[in-house]
Amino acid sequence: MKKIALFAMAVLMTACSMIQKDDDQTTTVAIDWAEAYFNCDYHSAETLSTPESRRWLQFAASNTTQQDLDLLKQQVAEVEATDYFPIANDTLRVVELLVSHYLSPTLHEAKQEEEGLFHITVVKRKGEWKVRMEGLPRSEKQSRD
Repeated sequence: MKKIALFAMAVLMTACSMIQKDDDQTTTVAIDWAEAYFNCDYHSAETLSTPESRRWLQFAASNTTQQDLDLLKQQVAEVEATDYFPIANDTLRVVELLVSHYLSPTLHEAKQEEEGLFHITVVKRKGEWKVRMEGLPRSEKQSRD
């Protein structure tokens, strides 16, 4: 009986270690992707994204102006992970990020926002974690306007 209990504990500890490793990797991928994306480095963001996300990155890049890039030079976007949410299966996570000093598109020109809260979906494909975009990121934080 002791051998079974020890074996079960070893399996449980290994599983917990693997889950923690996946959670750490998803958080790292989400942060790296967001740092690239919110600082308009769409090529780097693409390497951390799923293939179907490419069209959203191209759309974002096509709407980025020199004026936007000049604004980013004054203060780059900063990213911090605040939470993550494992979903029902072991190949999908949602990472919550707090992004400071990011460019927010408006009707006429982009403006720099103090901070926003974003939920980034990260999926495991062929053993690697990648960001899956289903649209352009939108802040979950309510505007005071």
